[in-house]
Amino acid sequence: MKRGDLPFIALFRLIACAALLFCSASVAHAEVQKFLNPCGGQKLCASYALVLTPPDGWVLDAKATSDNKVQIMVPKGQNFASAEPLIYVQVFYQPDKTQTLADFARLSNARWLAANPKAKIGELPPVERSNGKPPFLRFAFENPGKAQQAFEVGALGVDSDKDGNSFVLDVVMTGNSKAALDHADAAYAAFLKAH
Repeated sequence: MKRGDLPFIALFRLIACAALLFCSASVAHAEVQKFLNPCGGQKLCASYALVLTPPDGWVLDAKATSDNKVQIMVPKGQNFASAEPLIYVQVFYQPDKTQTLADFARLSNARWLAANPKAKIGELPPVERSNGKPPFLRFAFENPGKAQQAFEVGALGVDSDKDGNSFVLDVVMTGNSKAALDHADAAYAAFLKAH
């Protein structure tokens, strides 16, 4: 070995270590993040958000997300007020680790029907996820009593944070026409598969 090779070997080791750290950090990276927000007096309340990447042609509407406390994605060039349809993501902490996703879905759908008696809910095929997590369970909603949410496709999936806490993801594509949902279905399905 020549003396001039030492900087090259040191650089190679540094790059190899950095790559190893990057790969291990990527594997351990949590999909759900926790935030503490003031919620009355000096009390702090937890809220949760999915680490997400919008589908191609879509963006996260930061103002609508902040205003509604729900992650809202819209087609590029549109905003919460003009988008048709839009996709929103809610993250629910799941303290009962024995509750299955199917049970969560059944209870959630029953609550929706109780609050919206004219609504209809149909089951759709699940969507497999590329990250190896269990598939999203999907449902089609028709809500004649809700003009802004007349048609929706909802998907429920499970995820966790860096501490191993369990969460349910509720990913909903919503609009006032079925045609708008059909037009955006490929982007919605791609989002589900990626998350």
